[in-house]
Amino acid sequence: MRLYLYREHIEQLNEVSDKVALKIMKEIREEYNLPVTRYISIKAYCDYFRQDREDVWKFLNSKKAS
Repeated sequence: MRLYLYREHIEQLNEVSDKVALKIMKEIREEYNLPVTRYISIKAYCDYFRQDREDVWKFLNSKKAS
């Protein structure tokens, strides 16, 4: 079970470019006062976008399988 999202995952989840994904990561970090890292926790992502973690995991697993 994945705990963190990298830029590539946010690109897939939001169907955005790499620059927009980086901007989203920056906004999440600022919202929750997170340190600057190469990843964002799934919890922070789901809280920010009000998504269910199970749905995010299922989506990422379906992308990994294809």
